[in-house]
Amino acid sequence: MIRARLKFEGDAAGTVSRSLDPDNLPGMRVSVGEGEFEVEFSAEKAGTILATADDLIMNVKIALDLLTKEVGK
Repeated sequence: MIRARLKFEGDAAGTVSRSLDPDNLPGMRVSVGEGEFEVEFSAEKAGTILATADDLIMNVKIALDLLTKEVGK
């Protein structure tokens, strides 16, 4: 089993982490702190870890882009 942890920091961390909730897989652990959140997950294959990390990073980018666009109006 391979384990991974991604940590995201920023003022909108809580909002961004909530926007990812529908995409969370069983066994994923999300912890939110002041100005940051972490996502921990595991898989049997390195390719699955990389694909999951890539999906999460892309979804965080999209959430931040949408927040920036909405706030910037």
